[in-house]
Amino acid sequence: MIHVRVEHVQPSRCTEELKPRKIKNDELKAEEKARGEVFSTKRQPEGPKPIFMVESATLETITPSPYDVVNDLKGGY
Repeated sequence: MIHVRVEHVQPSRCTEELKPRKIKNDELKAEEKARGEVFSTKRQPEGPKPIFMVESATLETITPSPYDVVNDLKGGY
């Protein structure tokens, strides 16, 4: 149980986006039902970003350097 003063209590804002979307979906469902069609109220995820070409990129070849254990231990930390 939590004891909180009334001044510190705020109403939840979690349904601010839901209420207008629900009203809009109900209107769209009624229109589609009058036409005899099926309407999906599911939200669709945003698709992938469009492709693009990277221009004037220069390639640089990098070769690994050998790891020398003996000299590394002499150097300390």
